[in-house]
Amino acid sequence: MHQPKKRFGQNFIKDKNLLKKMVDSAEIKGLNVLEIGPGLGALTQFLTVDAKKYLAYEIDYSLKPTLKSFESSNASFKFMDFLEDEHLSVTLQSYFGDEEVHLVGNLPYYITTPIIFKFLETKKLKSATIMIQKEVGERMVSNTNTKAYNAFSAILQYYCKVVRIMNVDKKMFYPVPKVDSMVIKLTKKELPLSEELSRRYEMIVKMAFAQKRKTLVNNIADKTHESKEKIQAFLKELGYQEQIRAENLLVEDFIRLTTNWPF
Repeated sequence: MHQPKKRFGQNFIKDKNLLKKMVDSAEIKGLNVLEIGPGLGALTQFLTVDAKKYLAYEIDYSLKPTLKSFESSNASFKFMDFLEDEHLSVTLQSYFGDEEVHLVGNLPYYITTPIIFKFLETKKLKSATIMIQKEVGERMVSNTNTKAYNAFSAILQYYCKVVRIMNVDKKMFYPVPKVDSMVIKLTKKELPLSEELSRRYEMIVKMAFAQKRKTLVNNIADKTHESKEKIQAFLKELGYQEQIRAENLLVEDFIRLTTNWPF
C-alpha cells in the first residue's frame, strides 16, 4: 500500500460519489484533459473514461506502477513537477494539437497559487476544476466588502468566471489534513482589455490592496508618490468617494481605473 508523502502534500480521497461529482462538474466529456497530481488514480479512473485525450503530471515516481494501468493510446503520464515544465505550451501543443485543454486536479495546498497563475498564463488551458484549501477557495469566490476579498480575488475574477462547486470536509481525506477543502471551477473569460492594459490592471489592483485598511487614495499615493489632491481629483472625476477602499471596488471598477489611469 502506498504511504502518502508529506513532502509532496499527498492527501487522498476514496469516496467515489464525491470524486464523480467533481468530474461531472468539470464537464469534460469528449474534451481534452490535463490532470495535476493523479496520485493513486482516484480522479483518473473517471477522467480517462470521459476525456477525448488525457495527460497527467505526477511528481511522485513511486506511483508509476499504479498509474501505468490507466495508460492507453489516449492517456499518458509525465512523471515530473508540473511547475518545472518551462515549455508547458509546447508540451500541450505536441500532445493535444491545436485543441483546447481543461485542467482538473486535487492540488497540493502548498503550491495551489503558483499552479493557478501557470493556468492563467497558459493560453491553451481554458478551464480548471480544482480541489484546494477552503481558505484559499473563499478568497477566490469572495465578493466586495467581505473579509476574504483581496488582490488575488480581484485579479482572478478579472481573468475567470469563478464558481464554488462544493465544500469538502477534511475527514474525507487520508491522511486527514488540518483544514477543509473546496472544489472550485475557473473558466477563462474573454478579456475586455488588451494584454498591456491587463498587466496595468494587475498592477493597480495590487497597489490598491497594498495595505487593506488604508483608503485607495493613501495606497495610490504611497506607490506613485503623486499628491493626494491629484489622486482625489482623479477618483472624484470617476464618481468615487474620497474614503473608498480597495475592498469596496468590483472588477468593473478596477477596469474603469485602468482605462482612465493618468499616473
